[in-house]
Amino acid sequence: MNTKKRNPQCAACGNLNTQKWGSRNGLKRYRCEQGHAFSIDFRPKPKLLGAYLAGPSVRNIAAESGLKKSAIAEHLKRELSALPQNELITKAYCTRFGGVLCVDGVYLRVRGHEMMPFISGIDFITHDVPAGIIDFAESGVAFERLFNILKEVGYPLRYVVADEAPALKPALRKVFPQAEVQLCQVHVLRNIRKTLHVTTKDESHLPFFRNIQELFRMAGETNRRTFFLELTHSQSLKDGEWEILKSIRSRWDDLFRFESIRKEGLACPRDNNLSEAYNQHFQSRMSGIKGFETISSAERFVNAWTIRRRFTPFRACGEHFKHLNGKTPFSQSRNPDLPYPDILL
Repeated sequence: MNTKKRNPQCAACGNLNTQKWGSRNGLKRYRCEQGHAFSIDFRPKPKLLGAYLAGPSVRNIAAESGLKKSAIAEHLKRELSALPQNELITKAYCTRFGGVLCVDGVYLRVRGHEMMPFISGIDFITHDVPAGIIDFAESGVAFERLFNILKEVGYPLRYVVADEAPALKPALRKVFPQAEVQLCQVHVLRNIRKTLHVTTKDESHLPFFRNIQELFRMAGETNRRTFFLELTHSQSLKDGEWEILKSIRSRWDDLFRFESIRKEGLACPRDNNLSEAYNQHFQSRMSGIKGFETISSAERFVNAWTIRRRFTPFRACGEHFKHLNGKTPFSQSRNPDLPYPDILL
């Protein structure tokens, strides 16, 4: 059996009769019998994108590799552009989402614009990120755009866990009329504390605020309504506290919907801590980036960062999600009957 390695085919005419014509630092030149000369670069190609998304700046990568900053930037741009869109991955491979989506925005800098939000949705059951967008503000137009993308990729949206974003609910009604909202109780409590100016120096509203905290912790609809009724009949309500109670009453269903969702057999949080944890990871990475030159460059980076998060195993999940440790978010939502996608990061 002849195991002799054959020289490469001529790049110009396809001739198989080629001879080596010298080499230099891994760049090998060949010539075919027709006289065409060509070269093949056998030097290892640097995989810079994974390192870049993990934290180092372009300047630091250039210093470590000994290459010019401009060459590193151009190489990264090619790798970023070669990645598929995150939403296309969702549409092609993912069928096991839970339908409870944590939605939140985190801001980044883009030259020539105000701080722009990256708004993403994280499936609570799988912790996977089916879609995310960059827009000019957390507006109704932006939320409607996100929900339309989710609908296009087939996400089975039933409930949205979110902060107090006034534009979110009307946009949700337009795209997913049957979906409902669970407001983040942590965010609501934070806003109540801020409205009442509850601080260590001013504790005049502290007893009332602690009662609201107890109301939010309380289990059972009957217990909550009884306790709330007692608060409304209190003779010691101070300025501003009655307005807080009216605000809670007007949003009652959205504040305590998580309990009825759980009775349906779906896991649902009463806060948006999952999104905030993802946002903290994103802000930590963005601390080394002063900003982006264009919206397109920001979108390329955010797309790659999201894909990397989806294909990175969990390491520190606690409580009810310890079973996810060592697994990737994508593996939890992927259709097991489909082949694993070849996405190198």
